[in-house]
Amino acid sequence: MRVGLSARRWKGNAMKSILYIDPSESHRFLLQEELQQEGYQVVAASSIEEALSKWKEANPDLVILELRQNRLSKEVFEKLKGKYPRVLWIGYSTYFQCPEEFKKWINFYLPKSSKIEEMKMLIKGLQTVG
Repeated sequence: MRVGLSARRWKGNAMKSILYIDPSESHRFLLQEELQQEGYQVVAASSIEEALSKWKEANPDLVILELRQNRLSKEVFEKLKGKYPRVLWIGYSTYFQCPEEFKKWINFYLPKSSKIEEMKMLIKGLQTVG
């Protein structure tokens, strides 16, 4: 589901760095493994705070964020978005549809599933958008 901004800056870029933020260790492991097999560099974090400490290491082109985090602070998130405005954000959660309060923060939204083919297709599609 498209929520916001254009993905034109990704077009034609082959190798991407992805920062994946999810409190669930099993989901982090699964998605990280699957995306690395697709050739992406993936750095995983269990919280926004951990992601901040890994940001320079990851130097992400894309952030995948589990939206149902207990300590997801609007202020911290807006600070990140302001500091790194060119980074694309995918919201990923067990909500069937993207909650209204997150729509202004993220560029795309996908419901969370153990089948991650939709996520792979979205990421590949971001690289071909012209």
